[in-house]
Amino acid sequence: MPTAPDIKSEDYYKVLGVDRSASDGEIAKAYKKLALKYHPDKNPDNKEQAEEQFKVITEAYEVLHDAEKRKAYDQFGKGGLQGGAGGMPGGGVSFQQADEIFKAFFGGNDPFSAFFGGDDDMGPFGGRGGPGGRPRVVFQNGMGGGMGGMPGGMGFPGGMGFDMGGMGPMGGMGGFPGMGKGGGKSRAPPPPHAIPAHTVVVIRGLAKAAEHNGKSGKIVSWDSGKGRYEVEIDNDSTLSLKPQNLTQQCRVKLVGIEAQPELNGKSGQILSFDGEKGRYAIRLNERLASGRDAVGLQPANVVLPKDTRVTVQGLSKEEFNGLMGQITNVHDDASRYEVACQNGKTIKIKFENVR
Repeated sequence: MPTAPDIKSEDYYKVLGVDRSASDGEIAKAYKKLALKYHPDKNPDNKEQAEEQFKVITEAYEVLHDAEKRKAYDQFGKGGLQGGAGGMPGGGVSFQQADEIFKAFFGGNDPFSAFFGGDDDMGPFGGRGGPGGRPRVVFQNGMGGGMGGMPGGMGFPGGMGFDMGGMGPMGGMGGFPGMGKGGGKSRAPPPPHAIPAHTVVVIRGLAKAAEHNGKSGKIVSWDSGKGRYEVEIDNDSTLSLKPQNLTQQCRVKLVGIEAQPELNGKSGQILSFDGEKGRYAIRLNERLASGRDAVGLQPANVVLPKDTRVTVQGLSKEEFNGLMGQITNVHDDASRYEVACQNGKTIKIKFENVR
């Protein structure tokens, strides 16, 4: 059974207060609760001690939420985490590393604003439905009332997903009322500027539903009429989200970093994007000599691969700002992307002008 967290313990499971058989969700839940409680920003009168406790908590989470590290730890203890197992040379994480992991966990959002009364332009959310009781949640902007989806729900049976756009997810034994078993008409694939079905994304920027920030999910479909994606998370629920609340997880290359030239040419994977600071949180493929393996960088220093779906912003030609698009070419020498926009036009823009 789970026990009370013991931050002084040398056992990562005991630090978080979870069983050795704990699921990823249980580990994440325990970390979130403890990290919010012991973060130095929440303990200004005891900041030094809180920082040390926060580092211990984050170190435990960093190992246990990673399948490879957790396996090595279970077999060999902390000694199995040095070197090839992807451990933390030098004895634990620094506060900077811990804080970057903490921010990435919450999708780049300000978790204290999200959890402790910060304002948000997201409206109410609600609604459950779909075959098998799978919940579906619709997040709105500036609209009153809950939206539970079409009558009968918009959920999927048994985790099925289809590469369909238009009117959203259908199929199997569910579908819309009146369309019979099998889901009725087939649907067109999503347009080129929309993220394809089955693509892994991370949720960000949901302040009033911040428990979903930082979660990874898979695109089920794109609803052009509503301007929303259906995103499957936790294998048992779907969320209806706007493009600005999603970041496509993909491998990237780092360039043009004058303050830390040792990072240039390295590669990593996007964890999230902090909209307020305008920075990506990136997990490096290889640790630095300092033991650090997570960095926060501006879009100008991050090269997204061809075919990544993006949103255009910051251009002097206002008609392009806010448009969805697909990167069709990458010009490393000029630090430019070619982007095919949803309005049918292709533009060449700087790395910093996409999100």
